[in-house]
Amino acid sequence: MTRPRVARLPAILWIFCLVLMTTLTSLKASEKQAQLTKDGTAQCVIVVAPGSLYWEGDDRVMDPWGRIKGLTPREVDQEAERRLLRDSIRDLADYLKKISGAEVEIVESLPTGDSRTPIYIGGAAEPVFGPVGISKAGQYGFRVIVNDKGVGLYGESGHGTSYAIYELLHRLGCRWYLPSQLGESVLPQPTIRLDFVDDRLAPATEFRGIQSRTADADFLRRNRMGGTRIMQHHTLEKYVSDGQREAHPEWRLLVDGQPDKTKLRWTRPDVAEAIADRILTQLDEAPSRSVSLSPGDYVVPTEDPEEKKHDPDPRVWEPAAGQWSVTDRLMMLANRVAERVTKKHPDTLFGMLAYVNYNQPPAREPVHPNVVPIIAPIDFNRHHPMTWPGHPNGSQLKDLVEGWAKKAKRWGYYGYGMNLAEISAPNPFITKWGTDLPILLQNGMTYWTPETMTGWESMMPGYYLSIRLTFDPREQPAAILDEMWKRLYGPAAQPMGEYWNLMDRAWINAKEYAGAHFGYLKIFTPEILARARQLIDEALSAPISVVEYQRIKLVEESLAQLELFMKVREDYAAGRLKDLAGDLEKWRASLRHLQRRYKDQFAFGFPYGKTTMTEFYVDQYCGASYADASRMEREFKRVAPPITDWKWKHNPGPEAEALPWSAPEFDDKDWPQLNVVRDTWSSIGHHASLTEESTGRSGRMVYRASVKIPAVPAGKRAWLWLAATDGSAKVFVNGRHVPYVVPEKTRKHEAGTVLDAFEGFCKPARFDITKAVKPGPNQITILCDRNRLWEIGTGGLIGPVAVYFEK
Repeated sequence: MTRPRVARLPAILWIFCLVLMTTLTSLKASEKQAQLTKDGTAQCVIVVAPGSLYWEGDDRVMDPWGRIKGLTPREVDQEAERRLLRDSIRDLADYLKKISGAEVEIVESLPTGDSRTPIYIGGAAEPVFGPVGISKAGQYGFRVIVNDKGVGLYGESGHGTSYAIYELLHRLGCRWYLPSQLGESVLPQPTIRLDFVDDRLAPATEFRGIQSRTADADFLRRNRMGGTRIMQHHTLEKYVSDGQREAHPEWRLLVDGQPDKTKLRWTRPDVAEAIADRILTQLDEAPSRSVSLSPGDYVVPTEDPEEKKHDPDPRVWEPAAGQWSVTDRLMMLANRVAERVTKKHPDTLFGMLAYVNYNQPPAREPVHPNVVPIIAPIDFNRHHPMTWPGHPNGSQLKDLVEGWAKKAKRWGYYGYGMNLAEISAPNPFITKWGTDLPILLQNGMTYWTPETMTGWESMMPGYYLSIRLTFDPREQPAAILDEMWKRLYGPAAQPMGEYWNLMDRAWINAKEYAGAHFGYLKIFTPEILARARQLIDEALSAPISVVEYQRIKLVEESLAQLELFMKVREDYAAGRLKDLAGDLEKWRASLRHLQRRYKDQFAFGFPYGKTTMTEFYVDQYCGASYADASRMEREFKRVAPPITDWKWKHNPGPEAEALPWSAPEFDDKDWPQLNVVRDTWSSIGHHASLTEESTGRSGRMVYRASVKIPAVPAGKRAWLWLAATDGSAKVFVNGRHVPYVVPEKTRKHEAGTVLDAFEGFCKPARFDITKAVKPGPNQITILCDRNRLWEIGTGGLIGPVAVYFEK
């Protein structure tokens, strides 16, 4: 069969058709895109509402607490929002230039016949594109629209408009990983085109916080932090004056049978009336979105007979606090105050910490819609996820979160972005916040207000994860981190990512739950430190840019500080005491230098008086013991190696049951052994009390050791020196009780006072054992009692013990 013939078009016609098709395709594509820049030249103009831009010279001084003299809190909020919008608009122009090289003009009206793509901002956008079309409590809804009319970036409020601006910059690849230009990452694009979209969005939370001294205003704004701040500070008792307490002794909580000076009976209606009166007066004088109903920073005594009458039946036990729950009492008070105040000020929100022994949700009382519980889990899972198996708290934190979520319309979370009194060791919180934040957001968390320090050199991944996830919970932690390693470290992304994950897993896998530095020897083992150093050295030797080197160097400085601190800690655990004070001073001097050097990055601890908060905590927990150890080595003659390894036995019962264990002949061969510096009560299973009988204690720990001592020279004294304790320490030498004599006047005792036992925390003590020792082996027993709740997770002996003779 013959095929039919097809007429061929002339070649020139084929070329014409091809060009036409290409042009039509191009035109079709351009109809679905808006062009902002082309080859580094601006093709757009930013259009703002009149008055949006004003000079910084118009700004009134705002103090570090966010106050402006002469303005009410509400007026301050309005002024802050005005500045936020101004600075966001300027950032939009600045970062479009950084991305493309193009100078983008800002105008208050679009000139007639202007062919540039208009980017309408805030009040200038709604007349063009219509209503925002989304609402979020706090007026945080926003819209990003791109169509043939231009680009619209606007929201329900100045905050919403700012969020829309940074949403566009985020989509264009702008990132701010840590404060200052060192943390900034911008992707160059000489030509910028935007696909047509119409997205109505809102942040997942009404407030996303990081403490004020943890970052600067530019960083917070660009990462869309802030929102409706809920007052939550410990202020409840301040609403009642001393005069009112004197006039109404029946308002005062009974503690040990006596009316307390400051604590109040929360279940009394007249107490609630007095507090509501004071709050109403304050709001009339200075209107505010929020006031705090959080009690002082203390564990609430629970046995006042009048207050107990109002507890639920059965009473609720707070296992982490080791106390009966008083949440229902506090909720009665908060509900009464909120009911009264909102009749006049219906929009006022009342922040109320859920803390220590009012952590658990109320068993009986409802939660007023304007009361915002802020969960502050100081006793729970500080560096392990709330789902971590085997944690001393188990799943209690998750249960607590789910319980409050069912009770409260709005609730917040005051997470701890450190291991309590953290001293800047690397602690990335990758697993912790990468696991916990999705759980919190799934349960409707409204306010995220973590306690943080200036620790970007050591905690950056967790900080940044929280910033991203609390704005958009659809993001995946692993993807956020993978992008961050690549954008920050370039060719060194692999070893730096491995470094941060190594440090994260060190915390997670150590099965150590104590706070501060007490568990470091189990967390930062020699193997972990060696691998960390290897990874950092590998990263620094990669073909990196200058800025990538500076970013890695910041982390390397953090590791070097840890290595120096751990060297001192290893010496302490091994009983090498002579150089402790000098080596710690080297660490301090290096820290001060780094804090000054990296102040723009908010790293290595914020200033605290004449020192830094980091140094303050070290001095609180190590300083006195290290200094006294070096002094004892210098001024006295040590006659035996310091004792760091002890046999131990827990005694939950009365002291009388433990006294037989002090006998020299007592057989302790089956007792376990620990190193009092390397091991904490937390790591050996006594993190905190978990039963009603213990009432905030973990009972007594009995320590036994034997030490060979030469004869005491005539006329000289022998001392048993304890580097540090947590709680009381009662000493027996060869079965003989040795009292503690107060060496100098204290707040409680005159010098020379003879006590049954030493009582202190992270302070050294000396016992005169001259009459109790003998030449040869000597048996030493120390009965230690952690006689109060202590969320740090330590107890008993927490430092070496040594025997010294006078020279």
